[in-house]
Amino acid sequence: MPQELPLLARQPIFNRAMEVVAYELLYRADHSNTAQFTDGNSASTQVLLNTFAELSIDKVVGNKRAFINFTAALIETRLPFDTSQLVVELLENEVINAHLLHNLKSLYEEGFTIALDDFVLSEASVALIPYADIIKLDVLALTDSQLMAHVNYLKPLGVQLVAEKIETFEMLDHCLALGFDMFQGYFLEKPKLIKGQRLSENKQAVLQLLAQLNDPEAAFEDIEEIIARDPVLSYKLLRLVNSAAFALPRTIESLRQALTLLGLTIIRNWIGLLAMAKLDDKPAELSAKTLIRAKMCELIASQTRARTDCDTFFTAGLLSTLGAFMDTPLIEVIDTIKLSTALRDALLERKGAEGKVLQCVIHYEHGEWGQIDWHYLAGQQLNPHSLSALYMQTLQWVDATMASLQPDLESA
Repeated sequence: MPQELPLLARQPIFNRAMEVVAYELLYRADHSNTAQFTDGNSASTQVLLNTFAELSIDKVVGNKRAFINFTAALIETRLPFDTSQLVVELLENEVINAHLLHNLKSLYEEGFTIALDDFVLSEASVALIPYADIIKLDVLALTDSQLMAHVNYLKPLGVQLVAEKIETFEMLDHCLALGFDMFQGYFLEKPKLIKGQRLSENKQAVLQLLAQLNDPEAAFEDIEEIIARDPVLSYKLLRLVNSAAFALPRTIESLRQALTLLGLTIIRNWIGLLAMAKLDDKPAELSAKTLIRAKMCELIASQTRARTDCDTFFTAGLLSTLGAFMDTPLIEVIDTIKLSTALRDALLERKGAEGKVLQCVIHYEHGEWGQIDWHYLAGQQLNPHSLSALYMQTLQWVDATMASLQPDLESA
């Protein structure tokens, strides 16, 4: 029986311009292995081999850097990997002694980038700093005064600081003001509440378009007319459906042809994404994250359903990040859009088949393996190995799709 691939997820790390500069690769050997947290060496080794050998680093993180957690024992080994992309992230619970410091020094001199995870200043931990290029501070574990004290101590030493576990835009703004270099956390999904402010005209226009597109009573001719009102969106849609993302056997030359061939739901989804991508205050990574979530929902559904029955799962994944695009709680955004009851329940309460699949995908992308409903996924003919394969298939599809969208995202 072939060895199962480890579960794999990636979480983006942003710079101060909100551009993705790296991904942290989250790993486990097997969700059912109760000793997975005590066998970090095996788990890390499997992730390294799959990332750099079997899958290739470019398929996992593209040209970005890959942060991977390392134990002291794994650091002791000689690493046959490219130093340009791998970031060796030392776990915070390792015992600091002369042996560990010697091994860090060796890796540092070989050209590896070293990061210290969940760093806390102490008499022992200061000995690690000379070998670190990057230091990650857990903003939830430190008080505000402790956070400022750490920044004031570390900044003059020339290391790059990562604020991790950022869950609100307020914390992001605070860490930007403190001078952090990079940022990691769920803030893309935890938008800032907008109180007493109105959405920009650009965002209002996008919401109005989405409301029209997602009206269950909208007819074929209505959707065609809505899209045709915006020549730029029409052009982008035709260019997209003729790209490698769809791999259609013939060229599509008109909106009516695209609508007829692909169907209303698919067209609604893509016009919605193209419209959201026009918002100039959002990073391209949010569009990529949205596509990953939507495509993985669709692929999971396709295991037990006909392809034509999977469109609503893609829609659920697509609309689940709409609050982040609008900087408004999702429930307030959904209230402005006419959605079917089933889709609304899936988005807000994780009910129904779409809701269950969406919840599994969100837990997966966060690396929350223990919270994934594996019993439900087993009913969808999925296990950790096959789910990991679907995730890699998703990443490859999204990379190809984003390549088609990129000119639009840059010029929007």
